[in-house]
Amino acid sequence: MPDFPSRAWCEEALRLLAADPETVRAGVGWTADIGVVVQAEPGKLERPFVVYLQPVDGRIETWKVLVDPDDLDEFDPAYRIQAPYSVWKGFLLGTIDPIEAVLRRRVQVEGELQPLVERMQHKGLAERVLERIDTRFVDEA
Repeated sequence: MPDFPSRAWCEEALRLLAADPETVRAGVGWTADIGVVVQAEPGKLERPFVVYLQPVDGRIETWKVLVDPDDLDEFDPAYRIQAPYSVWKGFLLGTIDPIEAVLRRRVQVEGELQPLVERMQHKGLAERVLERIDTRFVDEA
């Protein structure tokens, strides 16, 4: 059972997403790279967790776990998405709606929003796949 967030959790998430034909079809044509930051929260997550993702034709071609959010500057991703650990946990548990979280500014999104809005019809796909991961949250371990 992988901890969230961790390299092992990312590996399992990417494996499941790549194995899901519907998710792969939904990602075709998306080439914008993404930096994801799970922000630290005292007593829950002591250090930020940072991942850089490079999609190609519906699949994540390259990804790296980085040490610090500033390390994303090296890649200058088209999108940076960051939120506190508890918000990401809420996404995975299904208790926080991602769109509502963006609108309420619980999630910071840097990058052109129109392409993201156009893909909102697919938002449930990733959630459906990611809920299959038997996840242990680091603040509950």
